[in-house]
Amino acid sequence: MPEMIAFNSPETVVVTNENDLRKQRPLKKKTSALNTVFFYLGLEQRSDKDANMWFKILILVALLVLFFSSAIGFIIMWFTDVYNNSILEKLILAPNTTAAEWWVTPPVFPLLKVHVFNYTNTREFLKGEDSKLRVEDLGPFVYKETAQKIDVRHNGDGTIAYREHRHIEYLPEESHGNPFDEVVVPNVVLLSAEMKKLNLGTFEKFVYGGVKGSAGASAFMRTSTDLFLWGYDDKLLGKLKTFLPKDTPDRFGMLMSRNGTGAENFTIYSGESSLQHLAIIKELDGSTRLHQWHTDECDLVGGTDGSQFPPHLMDRQATLQVFIKSLCRKFPLVYDSEVTALEGIPAWRYKIPPTVFQHPSVHKQNECFCPQEPKKCSPSGLFNITGCSMGAPIFASFPHFYTGDQLLIDTIDGIEPVQEKHETFADIHPRLAFPIGGASRFQINIRVQPGMEMFKQELYLPVIWLEVVPGEISDELRTMIYHSTYSANAIQMSLKIGSLAIFALSFVLVVAKCFCGRRKPNKT
Repeated sequence: MPEMIAFNSPETVVVTNENDLRKQRPLKKKTSALNTVFFYLGLEQRSDKDANMWFKILILVALLVLFFSSAIGFIIMWFTDVYNNSILEKLILAPNTTAAEWWVTPPVFPLLKVHVFNYTNTREFLKGEDSKLRVEDLGPFVYKETAQKIDVRHNGDGTIAYREHRHIEYLPEESHGNPFDEVVVPNVVLLSAEMKKLNLGTFEKFVYGGVKGSAGASAFMRTSTDLFLWGYDDKLLGKLKTFLPKDTPDRFGMLMSRNGTGAENFTIYSGESSLQHLAIIKELDGSTRLHQWHTDECDLVGGTDGSQFPPHLMDRQATLQVFIKSLCRKFPLVYDSEVTALEGIPAWRYKIPPTVFQHPSVHKQNECFCPQEPKKCSPSGLFNITGCSMGAPIFASFPHFYTGDQLLIDTIDGIEPVQEKHETFADIHPRLAFPIGGASRFQINIRVQPGMEMFKQELYLPVIWLEVVPGEISDELRTMIYHSTYSANAIQMSLKIGSLAIFALSFVLVVAKCFCGRRKPNKT
């Protein structure tokens, strides 16, 4: 039997047997770091004498701060555009920024592809032997365009004024055909003069007839593509100075004004006052109007030049607007589909709708583009730009009269519209809102009427058609586009998932603290 010694205190017993001693003494529970964290979070109970109340309060405060911070981060990342706007702010055309430098001297070198319609039976047609003119589509003759903004002035009110300068370089290795070979094309100068003659008085018509005879001009001319596009000395033009505006040049070329410094002065929004107005044209030559059309919807300047759009419009529902000065109007671009460009970069494809050149009887919104005097609308597929072509009877269309009236197509042999070859579209980066692919395609035509030369009926003669596509893109711009797509998306997704995870975890801990922390420890 083990020996026991009892003291006066009935509560104190000394057990001499070591096994009994272990049975009588309460064992202390071993605690881990995780148990300690749970304890201070209120998820594990201990006796009051082991608790540090101030430290528990500190933990609770930190937990609440984490919860509210994660809640704010969760709301920002999931329900606002703060992250996206922080990237888009780099597009603002503020002075001394990379965006402004690239805007002045774009790191993109577009390709201008020119097709010329060569007429192969003009003699037979004018003699009445052939009932229809016949054309062949020559080209493309490819040129590299280097664009630059000059006379740039930041106005201090969120706008920038500038002029455009282009340098054209012929690329023989990209072209089909020789631009120095002769072609037969409409004599645009003569046909324009014939149109003006219809409004001359008797004496002026007599003088004009003598000038025309001395120049030896006829409805069609034989020349080289190079001269026809970029300028030649025209005898008739030089002799008709008295009938033409004073600023009429002595030389004529279909694309002569495209090479060199443009005469127009543009004013656009830089995006500094509002990113939603980025790159939108405010004024042209100091005016908010074109003074060509008779409604605000058609006559007001607006849209962008097509190199950048306001990023907030990239939502698939909004219509983008491109302003083309040479065609005297804005053109709508509507969302079509998702595509890839630049070797795998996601993009949204926008297209000019087929109704843009339709007759008002088909698309009533086009009525404002009909000339007031005389009130005559162009057939479907044509757009009258006589008002911004120095009075020449020039009409724009899509190549080969694509989307046009079937009568236009049937009137001339060799016209073969194909959607894939002749429609206009732009592949636009959905975040950065500028094109990274696409093709802008338009055709220039001239109208002839009975009484002009040997023509017996009204015809619209195709002259040339143009295709502008993105060419070489600098490595710096490619890198920026790549990171703005993949790296930025990866960071955004990580922040969204991280904010959600931290918010959910902190919410669970706060709830557990509120409910579990109320329980009192069990008394033993």
